[in-house]
Amino acid sequence: MNVPWVEKYRPQTLDDVVGQEQIVGRLKRYVEENSMPNIMFTGSAGVGKTTCALALAKALLGEYWQQNFLELNASDARGIDTVRNEIKSFCKLKAVGAPFRIIFLDE
Repeated sequence: MNVPWVEKYRPQTLDDVVGQEQIVGRLKRYVEENSMPNIMFTGSAGVGKTTCALALAKALLGEYWQQNFLELNASDARGIDTVRNEIKSFCKLKAVGAPFRIIFLDE
């Protein structure tokens, strides 16, 4: 299977993320408290926004992270139909094996 380099070597846990100690520290506190506020990651391309979001979701949601995590590329999925269809139907389902679900709008 041809996996893009950035996906193959992407850090998988918050401990694997380098160069963002202050942010990773705060994200780890969310995991310790089992708390998930609304978060907006901002910054230049390549600083680890998506990686941190994925690692946080994996840490908070555990083995069921994929069932409880919806990732949408906001630059591709901007229309009201996306909200009506994908996000609304995702929100209608109860979290599986986790206390909550996460919607991640990238870009």
